[in-house]
Amino acid sequence: MKKYLISIESANSERLKKLYSQATFYKYRDEFKQFGVIGKNLSVSEYFEQGVAGKKKPMTPGELGCAMSHIAALKDFLSSDEEYAIIFEDDVIERFEIDFQDLEKHIHSLNLGPCFFLSLGGIQMKICNRVRGKFLPEELYNQKVLKVDYDYLEKLAYAYAYVVDRKMAQMLVDYHQPIKIYDHWQDLVGRGDFSFYVSFLFDHPIIENNDALSYLEKERSLVTPLSQDDSDLLRYLRVKLKKYILNKYII
Repeated sequence: MKKYLISIESANSERLKKLYSQATFYKYRDEFKQFGVIGKNLSVSEYFEQGVAGKKKPMTPGELGCAMSHIAALKDFLSSDEEYAIIFEDDVIERFEIDFQDLEKHIHSLNLGPCFFLSLGGIQMKICNRVRGKFLPEELYNQKVLKVDYDYLEKLAYAYAYVVDRKMAQMLVDYHQPIKIYDHWQDLVGRGDFSFYVSFLFDHPIIENNDALSYLEKERSLVTPLSQDDSDLLRYLRVKLKKYILNKYII
């Protein structure tokens, strides 16, 4: 399983020292390959071409740099012979020690099927409170695993800890032509069969006046979100109905 870190930090930074002081990451620190694009350092023309042109809402420099970093990691993974890639952002927090070789075996045993995205954290965040799906009968390190319903993909956010197989990596690379905000996955629907799963193995700093926030989170907090359009009445009603039928991940 290829291991990637999304970070713009230098190797001797306090942020990365803190990351690698965690037992889960310390053991494998020499196996992580780091990708980090500093969005604000892009040229004006490159930022406009990739982050502004043709978009209803411009991406912030942080969003663009983040997406470019994740896509670079996925492309590198696809150039390898590995079956899975595990990708972390540098503000990830271990909940308990995990051995990645053991994790890979557990993922195999879940039989998630081809073209999957397994989120290992984020479902506990307030913004993901509306996500719904169906629980798998199996658990992952005694944590529930929820298969996210397609209609609720737009409610799912965060990509600070996840595993993908080769088919999902290729789907994401293709999907990001042109590049998009990385954790906006709703428009994957209709591009082929795929599955999104969520569990809670890794934590993230609380998004409330926290100095440990990622640069992207700080940047996003300054941007006014666009209002949601519920013009598709049938879908709106379908989602409302599913809310009472499907499972919610309760921490």
